[in-house]
Amino acid sequence: MKLKDRIKSYKFWVALSASLVILLKTLGDALNFEVPEEVVNGIIMGFCGVLVVLGVVEKPTITQTTTEETEKNKSAETETDSSEIEKNNSQDKTNKE
Repeated sequence: MKLKDRIKSYKFWVALSASLVILLKTLGDALNFEVPEEVVNGIIMGFCGVLVVLGVVEKPTITQTTTEETEKNKSAETETDSSEIEKNNSQDKTNKE
C-alpha cells in the first residue's frame, strides 16, 4: 500500500493517534507531567475533523475489488465443499463394499 493511500485511511489515523497518546503518556510519566484525557481527545477529534474537511481522509466505501474478492472466496468455499462431499461419498462407497 502506498503512503498516499495510507494517509487517506481511517486505520492509519487511528493507529497514529493511539501511538501518539501512548507516547505522550510515557513521556508524561518520565517527566512527571500529565495531560488530561479530555484535552487529548479534543485535540485528536479536532485534528481528524480538519483532515475530513480538507478531504485528506475519506469515508471508506465498498470497492469493486472487495466485491470481486468476496466472490472469489465464495467460489473457493463452494469448491472446497464439493470436494469434501465427493471425498465423503467415495469413503461411504468403500465402507459399504
